[in-house]
Parts: sequence; structure tokens; C-alpha cells
Amino acid sequence: MRKLVPLIVVLFAVSAFGQDSHPTETSRSVNANWSKMGPTVEGPRGFTLFSRGIRLNQKTQHELWVKIVPTTASAFVRRYDLPKNTSYVMQYATVDCAKNVLLLEKTTMYDAADQLLTGNTATITPSSKRSSVKPGSIGETLFRFVCTEPATPPMPTEQPMF
Repeated sequence: MRKLVPLIVVLFAVSAFGQDSHPTETSRSVNANWSKMGPTVEGPRGFTLFSRGIRLNQKTQHELWVKIVPTTASAFVRRYDLPKNTSYVMQYATVDCAKNVLLLEKTTMYDAADQLLTGNTATITPSSKRSSVKPGSIGETLFRFVCTEPATPPMPTEQPMF
């Protein structure tokens, strides 16, 4: 037992000295965890959807974080009345494929330096938050990539993702 205590102390010391005191670049670590959901939607209001953590909840609805990256930021910002320096938008989505319904919540906007922006998100998030899929919307593209053309199958889970 006496030899075990110094061994544990040495192990903790080695692991502490092995840590890098300089954190990695934020944008690199943030972008490394996202998967492209499908092809880029073309046009002046085009965008690319990325996802992270797609899972099935107990009601067999898909839950995931969605990152919306506009093709042309200026047109996207004007269309959805977002702050001018918006680089991308993140939303937490629940997609019910059987009922053709989306629940969008926790909408946030970020600039190119991955800094959180404040502003009105009502135009990019439906007022009811739970709505049927509307043709030509970002929600329609999200629904298509999750329900009809999924790139990767969701991981089942029994715990909500928050």
C-alpha cells in the first residue's frame, strides 16, 4: 500500500505536465464535430446544412443540432433580417418524419470569429416553433436530409440531448 501512494502521485504529476497550456483554436474544434447533411442548396439564398449529434428520442423523433451556413451571407442576412455580420446560424431541431413536423428551438447566430450575436431570430424560427414542413424553406431541406435522404443513420438514445 505504501508503494501504491507514490505511484498514484507520479501518475497524476505526469498527466498534469502532459497537458497543453494553450487551448486549441475555437473555430477549428467547433467545425471538426459537424457533418455535412447533403448537397448545398444553390442560388442567391443558398445554404449548406451541417448536423451534430443526430439521435432518435423515445418517440422516434430525430433530435439534432443544425448549423446553417449561407452561400452568400449578405443575401441570407437580408432574407431573414439577421445582424449584418452573421456568419452562420445554429438551431436545435426535433424532426417528426411520420407527422411531417419540425420543432425548432434554441436558435443562435454567430459571426466569423464564432462569437455569439444578439438579434431577432423570429424570421428564421417559426413563431409557433412547431410547424409543418413548408415547401422551399430551410425546414423542408432539413426534413428531406433527415427523413427521406439521410446521409448517416441516427444513434438511438434514451436521454434527451441538451
